[in-house]
Amino acid sequence: MTRTFSIAAAFAAALALSAPASAQDAAVAQARASGAVGEQADGYLGLTPGGSVSADLRGRVDQINIQRRALYTRRAAERSVSVNEMAAAVACEIFQADANAPHSRIAVGERYRDEAGQWRQRTSAAPIPAPSFCGG
Repeated sequence: MTRTFSIAAAFAAALALSAPASAQDAAVAQARASGAVGEQADGYLGLTPGGSVSADLRGRVDQINIQRRALYTRRAAERSVSVNEMAAAVACEIFQADANAPHSRIAVGERYRDEAGQWRQRTSAAPIPAPSFCGG
């Protein structure tokens, strides 16, 4: 997965610039803030367990994931890597904080699904552990 991590930085900028408008959807943003939706270690959004989710919200999350997969597929072909490697590279960017981006893209209070499949809530007390495949 070293190759996956090495493409992450270049891809993160492309993802931020080319993120579909629906990724900024107010309903999804509200669901993230409330903990109904969260980022996953596989590079996609997920619906957290335990709450009722409307069909509309489920559809919005599905649409964002379809758009992410299409973007991952295009970028993977450009870089001769697999779609899963590209998605993993993005997950590394989402979960990791470093000197250039001191905060992960998961806000305090938002939920995320870690590499082991456990849903957690980000706190200000501790950084989010990056998936093991992210490297240093």
